[in-house]
Amino acid sequence: MADLIRGSSLMQVPELISAHGGDPERFLRAAGIDPGSAGDYNRYVRYSALARVIGGAAQELHVPDLGLRLSRRQNLEMLGPIAVLARNAGTIEAGLLGVTKYLHTYSPAIRATLTVGGRQSSFGFEIGVSRVPYRAQMVELSLGVIGGMFELLTDTGFRPSRITFRHAQISDTDTYLDCFGAPVEFNADADALVFPTGLLGRPIVGKDGLAYALATRYLGDQHRYLSVGEHVVELIGKLLPVGQATLVDVAATLMVHPRVLQRQLAAEGSTFEGLLDDRRQVLARELLAVDDLPLSSVSSQLGYSEQSSLTRSCRRWFGAAPLAVRRELGEREARPRPL
Repeated sequence: MADLIRGSSLMQVPELISAHGGDPERFLRAAGIDPGSAGDYNRYVRYSALARVIGGAAQELHVPDLGLRLSRRQNLEMLGPIAVLARNAGTIEAGLLGVTKYLHTYSPAIRATLTVGGRQSSFGFEIGVSRVPYRAQMVELSLGVIGGMFELLTDTGFRPSRITFRHAQISDTDTYLDCFGAPVEFNADADALVFPTGLLGRPIVGKDGLAYALATRYLGDQHRYLSVGEHVVELIGKLLPVGQATLVDVAATLMVHPRVLQRQLAAEGSTFEGLLDDRRQVLARELLAVDDLPLSSVSSQLGYSEQSSLTRSCRRWFGAAPLAVRRELGEREARPRPL
């Protein structure tokens, strides 16, 4: 699975770190995250880097329940259109199924499952990326957010039947009881929130059918059939800002060998290098049009380790250096448009 998650996953992270006497920018930059990504749904960061920020802060600031504390500050809104779909579904079950179906559009690194039983059902959470640091912190954060999601959807002071964690206990028992209001089991078989099955058929209060339809249509478009080249271009756009848009990285995300991917692209009349260069050119034009965005940030968003690479590429694409391209784009935007 791709080691990615939306920048909105960092919602309230800087504020929480600051509240405990830490320097959020230091933690973010140490993990390779641009502080400007914090809270931005339209940007991606590495899931493992997010884990390093939260786990590292918990360890250094001596706050073992930092993940749980963050979960009480965050809310469903960070999921973007998935939140709109969940809040406006006809029933609790439909809302939960929408989350499980489309969660990969928020982060391909994680997965949620709804298991329906006779009297008790469960909503489980899994991290698909191997070697994620501070995994227990990330699981507790996620189960805390899931608990908040249930509270929002049920609108009735919901409390789960119990919470189960695969890992050993890392905070005081009272901390878990305060967060979940239910018994918590450790060293269990699954990371999950368990609740009465009868809850699934309950209608969601205040749902908006039009909002649900629009969110479903928007998210459904992301399941449309894509050619291999279209898949590659989509992944390049996501992986460029985190420096993972190489042939090997993209092939691994698509679960094929790099040589197989190259053959598939050749059959469509394209190459990986060409698609990568085309995507960079389009993105460079968009970023250079933002006149207050430092060229170092433009280079980083394009996946370049050095600004000189941006300069060489701009001369090849546009016949001019980055600052000259920026001036030209600004002048073009400032020209009066014909009526």
